[in-house]
Amino acid sequence: MAVSGVSGSSSNSGNIFSSFVDNPNSALGKTDFLQLLVTKLKFQDPLKPMTDESFIADLAQFSSLEQMQNLNTSFAAQAEAIDALNTNMVGLMIMQNTSQAASLIGKTVVVGVTDIDPTTGQQIESEIEGKVDVVRFVDGQPKIVVNGAEYSLANIKEIKA
Repeated sequence: MAVSGVSGSSSNSGNIFSSFVDNPNSALGKTDFLQLLVTKLKFQDPLKPMTDESFIADLAQFSSLEQMQNLNTSFAAQAEAIDALNTNMVGLMIMQNTSQAASLIGKTVVVGVTDIDPTTGQQIESEIEGKVDVVRFVDGQPKIVVNGAEYSLANIKEIKA
């Protein structure tokens, strides 16, 4: 008895492959994998049916795919949470620096200054002492003004009452 070849094909399988060819950067998802498995079962050779081992291997691959997608979703959620935490931490640090700078108004501070000697070109470390007159914000960072000059909070070496 002669067996003729399969004359038709599933429209779903064509959609899967054409969508992947149209967009090669897209990954096959759970639905695509299941559609491929159903198509494979639908068009298997009736004289050589799919073995149990082969079917179990396909189901194991599907399970692995699903677990990897769940991990990917979980990692994306964790990345968003870390970004939100970083944003909050930056905001808290700015508020802390602002409060610290505002509390220095009217107090005497010693500020470390680095200058360059015009004759030798060497760096000269010196200190300036004076009362904090004003706190300015430059690019979102507080700066103190001592004797008319602007300094970063990191340059403060000593605070006096």
